[in-house]
Amino acid sequence: MSFSEDLKRGKEAENRLIELGKKLGYQAVPIDGKFAGYDFFIAETKKAYEVKYDPMSQKTGNVVVEIEMYGRPSGLMTTIADYWIFDLVDVILTIQPQDLMCCIIQTQPPLAEFVGPGDNSPKKAYLIKIEVLKRFANKITKAA
Repeated sequence: MSFSEDLKRGKEAENRLIELGKKLGYQAVPIDGKFAGYDFFIAETKKAYEVKYDPMSQKTGNVVVEIEMYGRPSGLMTTIADYWIFDLVDVILTIQPQDLMCCIIQTQPPLAEFVGPGDNSPKKAYLIKIEVLKRFANKITKAA
């Protein structure tokens, strides 16, 4: 899969979650462009959300949590989002970044280095078992 295809699928996941927020009565505001801080903001709660769409987790049983790209901190290490939402196709996990860090510290998942689709440089990411991540999630929602 190419980077542009992956980006498109990620945007579709963000839009589904924004629409879900609207159905629940929240004014979810998408953040467009190259802003890396978070993907959308809910005005009523003043909370920011980062969306991670990971359909491969259905095959691997792992969620990818990036921490470094281009030799610099990225992903979890630089987030300013209040919550991360993992869209795993059949389930949606919502977790605060500090709880995600606690998960990594307590369970010590493997750290992998790989070149993602469309990337030209390796990234470093933790591979966390879905069932392990569920124990640290703030909310678990069955996907529609």
